[in-house]
Amino acid sequence: MLPMVRASALTGYKSLLGSFGVDAGALLQRLALPADYLDRPDLMIPMESKVELLELGAQLSGCPHFGLKLAQQQSIAALGTIGLLLQQCPTLRDAMETITSSIGQTAQGLKVWLEESADTAYLCSRYEFAGPSAASRQHSDNLVASGFNLIRFLLAEPVALRSVQLCGTAPSGSAGLAPYRELFQCPVQFGQEHNGIAFARELLQRPVAGANPEMLGLINDFLKKKQLDDFQEQLLWTITNLLPRGPVTLEKVADSANMAPRTLQLRLNQQGTSFQQLLDRTRVEQVCTYLLEGSRSLTEIAELVGYSQLSALTRAFKRIMGASPRAWLRQRSD
Repeated sequence: MLPMVRASALTGYKSLLGSFGVDAGALLQRLALPADYLDRPDLMIPMESKVELLELGAQLSGCPHFGLKLAQQQSIAALGTIGLLLQQCPTLRDAMETITSSIGQTAQGLKVWLEESADTAYLCSRYEFAGPSAASRQHSDNLVASGFNLIRFLLAEPVALRSVQLCGTAPSGSAGLAPYRELFQCPVQFGQEHNGIAFARELLQRPVAGANPEMLGLINDFLKKKQLDDFQEQLLWTITNLLPRGPVTLEKVADSANMAPRTLQLRLNQQGTSFQQLLDRTRVEQVCTYLLEGSRSLTEIAELVGYSQLSALTRAFKRIMGASPRAWLRQRSD
């Protein structure tokens, strides 16, 4: 199975290309991709497609640091439910430990870990699969810049980095290095075995700005209920990918899993769950993402995630998250 990533990882891609006079719609058509391919943040796309689009973006725009620039237009919302959880962690250390253990729910094949020395912390990452992704400079740039932005966002203050490591190859000339120096303000090394940013270890003890313990409990309860075995986890990825394409049925999911619908339902029953429960869990996670974005009404969200009635969305959301969508959102903003 190809490693997948949320389409939200390319948030801002179309507008950034447009700022260079490049028609993103024409590019997607050229790649035989649907025009709305990047319009649904919950859509799961192959990691290789993300890498290809980043590299093509750099080529067509003539901007050799396209991945860096894109990261500046992105926010923590790209991480979906995991982003919500990070914002409620008590300290930066808690947030870093959370992302290292949970990033696989957003990007398959990505390993993130935290290393510490006497006075320095290192947030490291590496893609653990074969293919061009691990060697893509645009991809490495985007990933590391996003990690830097994440720490600054969580602490709501400037963060001085001590060094940056990148898997990608170094750009040519001092002009090519200038954007890295300007953004990171520290020594940058290219061609490394893994990506990483180094910062003062004492920052790990700093509180996350605006963290809400009650909201942390709500989201933690949701994620604990979402803990699944490998089989169910693969089904959730399948359901997430099918949601933007129309009604998700047992038959469609079973076909994707190369199983008969009756066999799939029986296996889920033996594991103490059902297709409907998995479907509701996936839908509620997407509802959380849309609520965070704040640009759609609940009625619009219900339609997007496949509920024919708003009341059905509310019942499922309250059962899984412990509060109605509006109450959950109020608790987040308190």
